[in-house]
Amino acid sequence: MADIEPASLLGPDEAAACLPLSHEPGWNQTEADWTMMLKSGHALTVRDGDRRPRASAVALPMGDKIGWISMVLVTAALQRRGIAQRLVGDCIDWHEARCLAPHLDATPAGQPLYRRMGFQPLCGLMRLTGVGGLRAEEIGLRTAKTSDLDWILPLDQMVFGGDRSYVLNDLLARPGAVALVRADSSGFVLSRKGLTATQIGPLIAPDTDTALELLVAALGRIEGPVMVDAFDDHPAIATLLKARGFREQRPFLRMARGLSAPLGDPARLFAAAGPELG
Repeated sequence: MADIEPASLLGPDEAAACLPLSHEPGWNQTEADWTMMLKSGHALTVRDGDRRPRASAVALPMGDKIGWISMVLVTAALQRRGIAQRLVGDCIDWHEARCLAPHLDATPAGQPLYRRMGFQPLCGLMRLTGVGGLRAEEIGLRTAKTSDLDWILPLDQMVFGGDRSYVLNDLLARPGAVALVRADSSGFVLSRKGLTATQIGPLIAPDTDTALELLVAALGRIEGPVMVDAFDDHPAIATLLKARGFREQRPFLRMARGLSAPLGDPARLFAAAGPELG
């Protein structure tokens, strides 16, 4: 193994170089995902002697309250050396210097570290994986247009609790993206193609029935593998997916420093955009 250098910044032009980090554990991110995050946040890495990224963590500012911590990765050969803790600590400092409450979605393996670093649980999620298809009737729904961002962005900010406009703008602009809205502008669902599956989310709706209608419609428009990160507080989402053959893959725990309850309006947030995007 080549020598490891001190932590340094990742630039927006290094998305392709970061792909091996997320591919190694089988994560779902694409080069487009990395590019968006590296352009929008404060990204850190540890490099080997050949200047290749061998670890990462990204601090994503989301408005004036939430700071997201994303893409905490360490290549297998360098694990158990305290690298993840050091990079996460740097992200915490970066967010808190800007008066942002650090948030993240933790896997079971990461939760002990984050608890030691002062993170408290907010809510649980479950990733379910399956297959799309089976086109459904879409009453009161339509394909999202760019002009819908005029109401999607403020609605998302109200429900999510932070401003992740750059995320939603990026997702809606991707070629072939499946994005649906309620005709009455009360809810929406977005999606993005990944390395292993299409991720459905975020999913925001005024009630469970509307959320299920949006989810079923999105599933009907997507062929192939699908993943959904469903919030535990809305069990109807997981129930519907399991009835369609989806299986639980892994849980996540949404955590934050300095908060004991989620911001925004969790009653209307049914599926996440993914652990890297909130």
